Amino acid sequence: MTVDPDEARRLLERELERAEYDGAHVTWWDRASRAVLEWLGSLRADGLGSPAVAHTLLWVAIVVLVAVVVLVVVARGLPRRRARLAGTDVGGVFDDDDLRSARAIGDDARAALRAGDWSRAVLDGYRALARGLGERDLVPDVPGATARAIAGRAAVVFPDESTRLDRAAATFDEVRYLGIAATESAAHDVLDTEHAVRTARPARTTSPAVPA
Repeated sequence: MTVDPDEARRLLERELERAEYDGAHVTWWDRASRAVLEWLGSLRADGLGSPAVAHTLLWVAIVVLVAVVVLVVVARGLPRRRARLAGTDVGGVFDDDDLRSARAIGDDARAALRAGDWSRAVLDGYRALARGLGERDLVPDVPGATARAIAGRAAVVFPDESTRLDRAAATFDEVRYLGIAATESAAHDVLDTEHAVRTARPARTTSPAVPA
């Protein structure tokens, strides 16, 4: 059967309208991609390879890098800031399973000092101080007592050491709860305080070591 040109064109158009040919249509992604490429190409006549495009992409990379650094700094800084603002967010000096004697803890602290582990020396040095007070029945070894609470109670018995006790407690909290690395000077200071309290004669006082 002979088909004239007009009829052939109509048949072809009808065939192309079928669903099987939808994939050949221009999509939104095609239009968006073409728009981006045209914008980049408009920066200079030589398009993507131009110094203008490289300069633009470099600034974009710098902005992204700065944003990432800011996010990391903020994410790491917020826990410390919250801990400083909320002074009651600290826990006890001892872990639940720490049953070492004051002498054993002191030996561990001095071993850490010799090894250059200043943070461990601070932690065990203050724990030796606290456990020693409990073993001498000078300050009750109250479970869960904080470093500052122990320093306050010990200051009643050793008033001459109150400043050093408070400083040692603050150092302990900074290392354990704020994650601040101890210095060699801080480690020596805590261990010297422990030694001073351990060898000092307790003062006679009518004030209770544990506030009523």
